[in-house]
Amino acid sequence: MTSEPLAELGPDSLVGAYRIVKEIGRGGMATVYEAQHTVLPRRAALKVMHGALLRQPGMATRMVQEAGILEDVRHPGLVRVYECNLLPDRRPWIAMELVDGETLANRLLYANTLPALEVATILINVADVLATVHRAGVVHRDLKPDNLMCTPSDRDYALRVLDWGVARLGPLGRLTMDGMTPGTPIYMSPEQATGLNIGAPCDIYSLGIIAYEALTGEPPFDGRSLAEVVGMHLTRSPALLAVQCNAPGALCELVHRMLDKDPAVRPGAIEVRQIARAIAQDLTPPYETFEVSGLDMRALTPVRGVRMPYATSEETSVTDAEALEYGLTEMLPVVSKPRWTPEIGRVSRVFAAGRNRQAIGPRAARDQVAGEILLSHKPR
Repeated sequence: MTSEPLAELGPDSLVGAYRIVKEIGRGGMATVYEAQHTVLPRRAALKVMHGALLRQPGMATRMVQEAGILEDVRHPGLVRVYECNLLPDRRPWIAMELVDGETLANRLLYANTLPALEVATILINVADVLATVHRAGVVHRDLKPDNLMCTPSDRDYALRVLDWGVARLGPLGRLTMDGMTPGTPIYMSPEQATGLNIGAPCDIYSLGIIAYEALTGEPPFDGRSLAEVVGMHLTRSPALLAVQCNAPGALCELVHRMLDKDPAVRPGAIEVRQIARAIAQDLTPPYETFEVSGLDMRALTPVRGVRMPYATSEETSVTDAEALEYGLTEMLPVVSKPRWTPEIGRVSRVFAAGRNRQAIGPRAARDQVAGEILLSHKPR
């Protein structure tokens, strides 16, 4: 059996109905390109598996599984899948929603630490995504700052959880044998370190590691070798957050619960979301201060003869119609019976049929208001 040579991909290369614009990312499993649909006005993130992984059993299936997860589990914190197919060299590719933003890893690279309110907000958003996927029997297994895309300008959701290539679809959808350890060691749960009892609490532990790092600037466990890091996850407790940062006690307590060695003690995604939401509400000021510029203070000056709105509608009156008509009226309260024009006196003559008709008009030109009808010539 002969195999097709690997396709060379770069700017202007065609993959299905998508034309590659540029490379925007590269991971251990695939390269991601920005692409443009050749017919529709649609930009997409085009994910193409590395050619070297074709020799490893199950890797192409993982790519297809990621597309299936994103298609079946709907949440605004997950990117949408447009298309999934194979290149002539048998490498799978996925065209998915392209979101503008930056990864949490990039933010921590230059910010080092994040405020407690922002960390609580990240916990809310990620836990909301996890609550949905865990309900569907999906475990991410590789949560880390590189896989969290912050999209603050997005109207739908302020964060996306990326890279579901090593996710686990329950006991019937496993792609690895027990004892194998997919994931990133620094963010790996003790269960993943041993390769046993992989479930939803693994993601909660990894999210706790992320929150700990965002608050302190360093992950709770790090070492010079994989064995050293795994040993810390299995046996060592993290340093107390209350000593490492100035985050509220409730947030520190929540993160430590998420990092418990016993999966049964860790809170579920829904509980994490609820607690983090309460913490965020406590940290949010009740109102924001702002300054109004360009305000003409003369508009706030009371008009002579007009009582201010604290009076009842029966008490509100206008004693000077001329002030109301020619004064500043933009800020005036609503009055019950304004007298917009002076009263028109009684008609001194009775209309005679067909003779001596006299037009009724205002007393002076300045008293004329819109809506009055005047005869343009003398009556016959």
